[in-house]
Amino acid sequence: MLGGENGVITQAIEAKDKTEIAEEKEKVQLAVTAAKTKTNWGEILDSNLSSELDNNIGSEKYTLSKSGDKFTVTITDSNRSYEIDANGNVTELGEANIIASIRIEGEKVTTPPLPSDDFSHTEGTVDTGYVIKDSNGNEFVWVPVDKNQKIKINVTSKENIDSISLTDPYGDEITLSDTDSLGKTYSNENIEPRINGTYTLKVTTREENKTIELKVTSLYALRMWELDMLTEEIAQARGYEDLDQFMQFCFGMEEGSTVKDTKNEIISDYKSAYVDTEDYKQEVNDKGGFYIARYETSYENGNVLSKVSTVANTSSALENGKLWNNISQIDALLKSNSMYESTEFTSSLLTGAAWDRTLGWLEETGAVSAFEIVGDSKTWGNYDDDTFSSTTGLINTGAYNQTEKNNIYDLAGNLAEWTTEADYTGIQFPRGR
Repeated sequence: MLGGENGVITQAIEAKDKTEIAEEKEKVQLAVTAAKTKTNWGEILDSNLSSELDNNIGSEKYTLSKSGDKFTVTITDSNRSYEIDANGNVTELGEANIIASIRIEGEKVTTPPLPSDDFSHTEGTVDTGYVIKDSNGNEFVWVPVDKNQKIKINVTSKENIDSISLTDPYGDEITLSDTDSLGKTYSNENIEPRINGTYTLKVTTREENKTIELKVTSLYALRMWELDMLTEEIAQARGYEDLDQFMQFCFGMEEGSTVKDTKNEIISDYKSAYVDTEDYKQEVNDKGGFYIARYETSYENGNVLSKVSTVANTSSALENGKLWNNISQIDALLKSNSMYESTEFTSSLLTGAAWDRTLGWLEETGAVSAFEIVGDSKTWGNYDDDTFSSTTGLINTGAYNQTEKNNIYDLAGNLAEWTTEADYTGIQFPRGR
């Protein structure tokens, strides 16, 4: 009566396990539901899910990994894993053979530094958009970039680990230390991130192969963020049948090739074409972020010219300004560099990586979804067919509250934005959509 498959003790253990599984699953489901409410499209963002799991389970009591559009949560005490699909459904996977986590961490700046005594903080926080203003009324918003970021890996296995590898978004393998004699655990918390995009961790044992991914949106490379976001849904939103057709039309994907292979070829081109500005990147790392103009550039005197090339007007970042349009990349760079004459700080166009970081920050904070950035931004950008205005042309800076995200106006639509880079053909190109 006590022992055996149907004994009292066995049944009690099974009942206890079922109760624990139900409780764990409920906590995970509550976290997923809360994370989905933080974005307009019900998208599950890594940062939001981690925050809600911390609240429901405890920050040190689980590991979170991601592969494709699915998450895996492993409860540390019970060693049980739960899978979360793109729709937020939670499935119990049972006891895990390999518990692996990969994350990126750095030092957060909670009070951004002011460029000089001429600036003052007027509104907002680091999470909602920290706004500063100079004595002439020009306004800027702080875009946070965690200082001294490191990718951190922790792996625990029931049996010896046969191999472990980490590849960057270019597909290049990152050399990991202490892998000559792998046992049942592996830890490395000092890996330098190279570029924006998806890093892939692979762990193999005799019984299991485990692959998990980490998406990085910081200040490491140009244009990786947008490429990383391309999905079937986004391709269809742009009027294509599927992602294959989109990749064929826009990126010349050859018949018989795969989307993944084509992305890797594009990434390889970017790798040889673009070089980050190291001084810029180092300064951003030292400060823990950078300021972006709150509004698109306008003329200080409010005049509108139909064609601008080498005019001497002073640029400004003011609300309700007349847009400075039809300006060359070189002149835009010169005007932004000369906006301030200061030995305390520098002003410049954004680098492409800083532009991508700004978009990544908007997604991380739930201000907009990846789909609203890369797929369809008519809900928050000024277009002929936007969802909030009846205008068919350019609007003055800050004209509609719908265009404001984290206290920044008109990132989507209105005008394309110049950055500091040229493409690999040597032609300067604008950013923005």
